[in-house]
Amino acid sequence: METMSVARGLFRHDSGSLSNRTCPHPDESGPTIVPLVGSMSFHKFSMILSGACGVFVLVLCLYSVFSHAMKYSRPVQQRQLIRIVCLVPWVSIISFLSIWLETAGPYIAPAIDFGAALALSAFLLLLCDYVLAGPNGSNDLLGLEAPDRGQNAGRGPQWLKKTWYLVLQFIPVTMILWIATAASLAVGTYCATSNKPYFAHIWITIFRLISTTLAIIAILKFYGRQKSQLSHYNVMLKLLAFKSIIFLNVSQGFILNLLISSNIIKPNKYLSYHDATVAIPSLVLSCEMPFFAVLMIFAYNTKPYTVDNADYVGGPLGLGAIFQALNMTDILSAFVRGPMRLLRGQEKDIGTLNGNFESIVHSPNIKTVA
Repeated sequence: METMSVARGLFRHDSGSLSNRTCPHPDESGPTIVPLVGSMSFHKFSMILSGACGVFVLVLCLYSVFSHAMKYSRPVQQRQLIRIVCLVPWVSIISFLSIWLETAGPYIAPAIDFGAALALSAFLLLLCDYVLAGPNGSNDLLGLEAPDRGQNAGRGPQWLKKTWYLVLQFIPVTMILWIATAASLAVGTYCATSNKPYFAHIWITIFRLISTTLAIIAILKFYGRQKSQLSHYNVMLKLLAFKSIIFLNVSQGFILNLLISSNIIKPNKYLSYHDATVAIPSLVLSCEMPFFAVLMIFAYNTKPYTVDNADYVGGPLGLGAIFQALNMTDILSAFVRGPMRLLRGQEKDIGTLNGNFESIVHSPNIKTVA
């Protein structure tokens, strides 16, 4: 009964007999804000710094994206690479908007998790594509012989299905938590400055941590199981470049939330309430993204896909490849058709490309995918 009362209370503001459970209205006035650097307030300084980091990230990531798009020799793999690289500018843009649009920041920030969830699914699909591209890829991954395809396309090993569902759950969970955050903020029951169990903030933080952890562990287990098939793809560097973003986003958010709710980080003569609760976490992420943008160029480079005098299939200026990568219906279709049918489709595409690009695969200019 008490559990149901707590659950109902997350989205209901009642200042009557439960006045002690009412989130204290933040003191947004605080002391008079004084300049932090020269004549600039912390808010203006953080906007400039975040914007500068964002521009640097956009330039590097656009270079990486267009490099793949204009050397689009392996669409099945490279569209996943483009999706993963796009996570870095996505985080930078959302972080900048969260700082710039002060009052809207708490409503915007959860978009980072949604982008991370899509990129995480793309990363798992990339690992599956790497395994399927091997000489015994179908048996290594799906455990089914070629005659078992067709009407049994939805079948597959239970461990693989479990892995996919643990990763896919991250997408709807982030959407639900985003909606829950917006709803609880609107009715005054989110309460970022409190970790009391009758406010939504603590539960949203816990569910976010659990969902993210399950998805990351599932991918790490997949890598451990298929390590021999993935050994020549330099997956550890790719894991470091990609997973660190998600880990830092969640772990830093959790730590900063504790510091804010414990009043260790609080408004002062340099920081307004929104600076302390929204701008600082977003600024930390913004300043970290340039490092990951550089790391992405090395981890997801185009060298393995570059072939002299090849007819790439990315379209004019690679725009066709970019539109293909931004179309997430292949991943989202797994919620309807199931992940095994998605992998069967990938397997078919890889087989077709192996035929169409046989000369590319055996070209002396092609090196092992890294």
